[in-house]
Amino acid sequence: MKRCRVLAMVMLLATTTVLRAEEYTHEASGLKFTLPKGWTCTEAKGRITVSNKDKTLFCVGDVIPKEAAKAIFDDIEKFIDQLEGWDDVEVSGGPEKEKVNGLLQTWYEGTAKFQSGKGDAEETEWDMTIITGGKAVLFLIGTGELEENEKTYEAFFESIKKAE
Repeated sequence: MKRCRVLAMVMLLATTTVLRAEEYTHEASGLKFTLPKGWTCTEAKGRITVSNKDKTLFCVGDVIPKEAAKAIFDDIEKFIDQLEGWDDVEVSGGPEKEKVNGLLQTWYEGTAKFQSGKGDAEETEWDMTIITGGKAVLFLIGTGELEENEKTYEAFFESIKKAE
């Protein structure tokens, strides 16, 4: 009986360690999320970059200063067009709003031309989710193979919650 308890405790600790390894806390926004298996997240100066294992999907985000939030919400197209490397931005959907884990997620989608590192401009589809309810507003812009990774991408957004 003791042996079973010890084995159960070891399994619980191993599971907890694996879950903890996949969780990421973004201090600037006060939010945390679970990375899907094989995905990575890097952070530099508060800006995060999340990508899937084969680097065909990217999600970049940062906090929106509270004093700038209203102007950004009023003209999402202008906000995205001002991002480095983005041109000819068009919004084709949104805003869609949904409460997830007590946080408001507002979602938009569209197309834009994106300057690659080689200097070529490629038209790409994007989506942007703005998450409010943490200690700061967080925006996340996804590009790449969004449809091909739809279920995993949605699970990533469903995992976002307040950091404790």
